This record gives sequence, structure tokens and C-alpha cells, in this order.
Amino acid sequence: MINILALVPDEGAPSCRFRIRQFAGPLAGEGIGMEIREIPRGRSARKRLLESAADFPAVILHRKLLGRADFRRLRREALRLIYDFDDAVIFRDSNASRFDSRRRRQRFRRLAGEADLVLAGNEYLSRQASSAGGRVELFPTVVDTEAFPARRPEGGRPVIGWMGTSSNFVYLSLIREPIRFLLRSRPETVFRVVADGPPDLPGLPVDYRQWTREGETAELAGFSIGVMPLLDDPWTRGKCALKLLQYGAASLPSVASPVGANRAVVREGETGYFARTGEEWRTRLEELLGSPEKRERMGRAARRLVEEKYSRAAAVPRLARIIRRVSS
Repeated sequence: MINILALVPDEGAPSCRFRIRQFAGPLAGEGIGMEIREIPRGRSARKRLLESAADFPAVILHRKLLGRADFRRLRREALRLIYDFDDAVIFRDSNASRFDSRRRRQRFRRLAGEADLVLAGNEYLSRQASSAGGRVELFPTVVDTEAFPARRPEGGRPVIGWMGTSSNFVYLSLIREPIRFLLRSRPETVFRVVADGPPDLPGLPVDYRQWTREGETAELAGFSIGVMPLLDDPWTRGKCALKLLQYGAASLPSVASPVGANRAVVREGETGYFARTGEEWRTRLEELLGSPEKRERMGRAARRLVEEKYSRAAAVPRLARIIRRVSS
């Protein structure tokens, strides 16, 4: 049994759940134990944790951009270091007044350049790490398709659904007017948001549901169509299309902005549609709302795509091989 250490900035964050925690159990079946530890804020506690890296043949550092002193301590103690990331951490996010950050850029270049391996969630992130001198492997974000039961025929009112965190509400403004139009022209339609807090979308009727881990799959099963609007900026190009993967696992068709990994996950006209303008959002959603048969057909195709290319079952053996290779 190989026992490795995984260091994460926030154990409760979706990135930790889908990039690290969901692999702990399956990796044990591959002969690899994973101890997941959250990086503490306190200097002395953080120092002790980083020094404990010497007790493991390999360490996975997920997403966190360590300062110079902390990184030097970790690099000195870790026999092998893997850096894993699924967001454009080199930049500030879409809520910031400007994207560029000299400190983030310096920390990222140091980390990516000196890690033994970088696992990047999409092609854009892979290019960022490669330009920093890193040895990089593309490792897409995946979902546990077995957690999603076979979809039952729809009943009741059609639901346009969005699931995510409140930090991403900024993107919902892109579809406010198209959704408003559709709710007026098709009053039977519901716009549902499942998140950690209600969105502020004045004038738009929103069926808000509080997100819970236990209720996640049931909420997704209640959608008819999944949406993933995004701005096109340095931060969003690093997104790994998690919403689309969840929609697909739930056998849902999607309408999404053609940004970042969305371009790889949506197959236009087969698993869903891309929309760039408000008019395209309205047209594509209206088309799917008007055809339950098309929604079912596209949903089945989306499920097959996720099973074949973005399932946890397929990713576990590959991750185990990577860990064994780096640890040896």
C-alpha cells in the first residue's frame, strides 16, 4: 500500500470534492491510501503540516498557491510533489475589478516549474502550466456517474436549471433577459437555481433551492434542461465544465457559453447547444422546451459522453498509475 498526502485549501469546496476527495475510496482499492489535510491558516500549524510531507512518498497539493517560505518548506520535505488545479488560479476571478495579479503569477510559476508533475483540468490550464516550465498532464475533472440513477420520463412543468455556488452568480446576468422572455411566453416553465444562497435577479421569478450534498442528485433529476452561461475572460477559460458534467450524468441536455472546457464537453446539436448572444439563448432554450423528445434524446447522448470520457470509474486507474509512477 502506498500512502500519499493531499493538501487542500478548503475541504468543503467543490474543487476538493471532485478533484481529490471523490478518489480517496476508489484509490484504496488500487492499493493507494490518501490522507487529506486542509492547509491551516496559523503559521505554526501550517509549518507542522508541511513538514509532515516528509512522511509520505508523494504529496498532492491541490489548487493552493503557497507563498515563497511555505513552498520552499514543502518542496524541501516532499519527496515527490504533484500540483493539481482546475481553475485559472494565476488570475483573479470574474468578480474582481482586474484579472492580473503579479503575486499570483509569481507563485504559480514557482510552483508549476518546480513540482514533479502538474495535473491540469483542461487544455487552457495545461498551456498555462507548460509556459511556467512545468511537466504537465491533462487530467479532466470527472463525476461519479454511478451516483445518478437512470432518468425517468419527465412529468409536470419543464424546468430550466442552474446549479452552482453564489460566487458564480455573476454569470446568470447573461441570461436574465432570455429567461424573463421565456417565462412570460411559456408560463408553465420554471427557472430553478440550486445554490448556497439565493441569486439577486430583480424582476425574474426564480425557484430557489438550497444546495445540500445529500439532495444534489435529486435536484439535478428535477431539471429538464441545464444551463451554464459564462463570460469569456482569463478566469472562465480555465473552468472545467463541472456543471455540464453533472447535467450530462443526470441525462440532461445543456445550453452553454462556448468558453473553456465547455467547448469539449458540449457536442453541438447532439448533447446540447452553445449560445453566445441573448437571442441565441432564447432560441436554443425555446427549441428544447418545445420538444420533450429532443430533450430526452440529447440527454441520453450527454450521459453516454460523460460515461465514456468524464467518469470517475474511468479516471481512477489512470490516476493510480500516475501516482505510482511519480512515487517510484
